Amino acid sequence: MPVILLGAVIIAVLFWQLGRSTRQGPLGTSARKCRWEATGNDTAALGEYRCKTCKVVAYAKPGKRPQECKRGLGGTL
Repeated sequence: MPVILLGAVIIAVLFWQLGRSTRQGPLGTSARKCRWEATGNDTAALGEYRCKTCKVVAYAKPGKRPQECKRGLGGTL
């Protein structure tokens, strides 16, 4: 019986480690890093940036790129 429990624990740890690389971040966003590039459509308060990886557009202070991926946020106005 202890051997079966030990085997189950080992399998659970392996699945947990495997899932860490694909785990979702806050608000369902992907944990991967975006590569932001400025689009040039800046205003006095916000700068527009587009991610080269997932093609999402985000806004941040001019000269400061967004810190996390915004792909999972979605929504409309």
